[in-house]
Amino acid sequence: MDVELLPFTDKNALRDTYPFGMFAVPLEQVVRVHSSSGTTGKPIVVGYTRGDLSTWTECTARIATMAGVTPVDRIQIAFLYGMFTGGWGMHHGIERIGATVIPAGSGNTERHLMMLRDFGTTGLVCTPSYALYLAEAGTQAGIGFAALPLRVGLVGGEPCGAHMPDEVAPALPLRPAV
Repeated sequence: MDVELLPFTDKNALRDTYPFGMFAVPLEQVVRVHSSSGTTGKPIVVGYTRGDLSTWTECTARIATMAGVTPVDRIQIAFLYGMFTGGWGMHHGIERIGATVIPAGSGNTERHLMMLRDFGTTGLVCTPSYALYLAEAGTQAGIGFAALPLRVGLVGGEPCGAHMPDEVAPALPLRPAV
C-alpha cells in the first residue's frame, strides 16, 4: 500500500475536533483529561482511561527503577502540575515503587533548594535546563550539593543534546537518566 493512502492525524485534526472529538473511547470511560497550553491555537486535549493510567504508571515505575529509585527514596518533582501532562506519569510511577513523592511543582527555586536540604531529597525530576539552573542557584547560595543525599536524576521534558548528562552530572551529584 502506498504511504500516501494511509490516514495521518496532525495537530489541525486534533484542534478541529476540540475538545473530545478524537477520543478513541466514549467520554464516560475517560477518568482524566490533560491538554497542551494552546498557545498556538486550540489546546490539544488527551483523555486517559483507567487502563491508560495503569500502563503509564507501570512504564514510568520501570523507568524510575532502572534509574535507581527505590522505596526508601524521596523524589522531588519540579514539573508543572495542572492540565499539562508534565510530571504526572512520573509522579504515579514513583508512588507505585513505594518511594515518597515531593510534588514541588515548577518555579520558586529558593523553595526547591530549601526542600532539597530540609526534606533530604534523594531524587530530582525536572528538565535538564532546570537541573543546571538549580545547581547554579544553589552554588551561588552556598549549598554544598555533595553533602546532600541527592543521587538520582530523572531529567527530560525538553530537547537536549547528548552533552547534557555530562553537564548535569558534575553540577549536581546525580546519575542522570536522560
